Amino acid sequence: MRGPALIVLAGLALAGCQPAPVAAPAPASKASGAAHWAFGIGKNSVEMAWIADPATAEAPISLVCARGDGLMVVARAFRPVGSEERLTLGAGDDAFALVATNVADPEATLVRATGPADDALLTALASGRPISASYGAQRYGPIAAPPQALRRAFADTCRKLNTSRGDQV
Repeated sequence: MRGPALIVLAGLALAGCQPAPVAAPAPASKASGAAHWAFGIGKNSVEMAWIADPATAEAPISLVCARGDGLMVVARAFRPVGSEERLTLGAGDDAFALVATNVADPEATLVRATGPADDALLTALASGRPISASYGAQRYGPIAAPPQALRRAFADTCRKLNTSRGDQV
């Protein structure tokens, strides 16, 4: 399962963090080789990545929370649209708007969006409801929520990283 770990490290690098050793990916909820959520934690960040195709370690959606930087969604499932400035992340019926970073490169193969790691968003992600994302006319999901332990670890760590006491994680 080296592929998911590389995706996690890549996401941490995108967030400008120095990763600590990566935790083992969460076991697949289905038979080996099934799509699943991977989890990684570093000194200054935490990430959950949806691995849709374990054979290629493809992560169409990754959620990265970095110290003091809030939440970043890396959406490889979407192609940039020059006029689109919002990516919406959903957990069940709750929707949260994030600011999408438009990439000038017409060959870009992902969209990044950032926003605050506020309690409402983290509570929704930890709730166990299906996760989805939309960007302009593009949609991804809903996909099964991460396993409970991953959801809680992500939300709790993200809260700690984005509070004044976050340096004590």
